[in-house]
Amino acid sequence: MDQGLIDACGERPSWFCEGAWNLSHHRLFARAADWFITRPLAAIAIVLVAWLVARSLRRGVTTLVERVTKGSQLASSALQIIGLDDHGPVAMIDARQQSRTATVSAVARAAVSWFVWSIAVLLVLGLFRLDLAPLLAGAGIAGLAVGLGAQSLVRDTIAGFFMLLEDHCGVGDEVDLGHAVGTVEGLTLRMTSVRGTDGTLWSIPNGAIQRVGNRTRSWSAGFVDVTLANDADVDAAIGTIGEAIDEAALLPEMAPLLLEPPVVLGVERIDHLGTVVRVSVRTSPGQQGVVLREFRRTVKRHLAAASVPLSTATNRN
Repeated sequence: MDQGLIDACGERPSWFCEGAWNLSHHRLFARAADWFITRPLAAIAIVLVAWLVARSLRRGVTTLVERVTKGSQLASSALQIIGLDDHGPVAMIDARQQSRTATVSAVARAAVSWFVWSIAVLLVLGLFRLDLAPLLAGAGIAGLAVGLGAQSLVRDTIAGFFMLLEDHCGVGDEVDLGHAVGTVEGLTLRMTSVRGTDGTLWSIPNGAIQRVGNRTRSWSAGFVDVTLANDADVDAAIGTIGEAIDEAALLPEMAPLLLEPPVVLGVERIDHLGTVVRVSVRTSPGQQGVVLREFRRTVKRHLAAASVPLSTATNRN
């Protein structure tokens, strides 16, 4: 190769640089052609490839997240349909499921985009022969400083991501987080907001949550405890309670909320306060309060009509 061409364009000259040298044999003109034509075109090609790769990967992670987040729910549905799993109602892909999937997908897509475009930027900078060593060293030091100063933020974010991915809880669920008990009003990657029964809004960093007790996941359950006087006819009382709950279960406003017929479990305990008869109820998520209040009202009315005495003793402890 011509030594002048090597000096102007390097040992592997581009087509534009070599053409400009052959036309002018002017080093500055050849280098200008390389800098303002060849390298910008290569940079555009890198950006285009990065865009295509990022787009494909974003679609791929979205599909993967949807399969992961919905797979267990669909499997549970299939098992319940064929009668192999009776631990809850058939799971449905509802608005909460779609919202959770969208949130996790957005995080995954952002991570993929950041990774792809970071590589693309480094490649483009390399095209223009910029020394990347100081830049990478500075970025590493800055990343280390941010990592040390934001350990709790990183921990909260990672914990929040897995809480969303594994669907520990969602907005509207009644939960016990140890730090707070109440209804979830907000759930982000960093913080979970829970409204307590007294109206207090608790904001808990996700990294501080060690356990999640979800009281309304898939279905809710409740009990109606009826304390009879110790001299009451237990068999007659149980029959009356059974009639009462059967009547309440058939009410138009109650039937859609029940997942299965309520069951009179029988005598729960006997003590100085009286004989306690327990009724078990399984309802749609979060609807147990409405159902239990109606059941108590109906049971009280039937017991009064049947002259079944209730306990009047009080707990002195």
